[in-house]
Amino acid sequence: MTTALRPLTGALPPGLPWELLGDARVELRRAGYRLLRGHGVDVELCAALMLTLDPDSRLAERGKADVTRLARDGARTTWRRTPPPELPVTVAQHGELVALAARATTVLGEDTSRMLTTWLACTRPGG
Repeated sequence: MTTALRPLTGALPPGLPWELLGDARVELRRAGYRLLRGHGVDVELCAALMLTLDPDSRLAERGKADVTRLARDGARTTWRRTPPPELPVTVAQHGELVALAARATTVLGEDTSRMLTTWLACTRPGG
């Protein structure tokens, strides 16, 4: 499904991937998640955090792996060549990410949760 829709992502309703991510069927949640990838760090982080709490263990592991990767990127120290990714979020979006991160703490583990919390604390929401 995702392969067929990916070339049409610009023509799809913007909320469709989020609707798919919230569907009861595993294959549609997977498709929604794949469609959301590549839409910015803020979208990827939100979708990955939602996926960590998925009842399907394979999807939850995928979400956990992506949150871990994003948290590591966000926790980069200043001595690295590339700066940490910017997290362009509004105050409301920032609050949603903080709430999702808190809900996913037990799934993510101590190290990832700490990196993610630090990154979110250093993010300055705009708008």
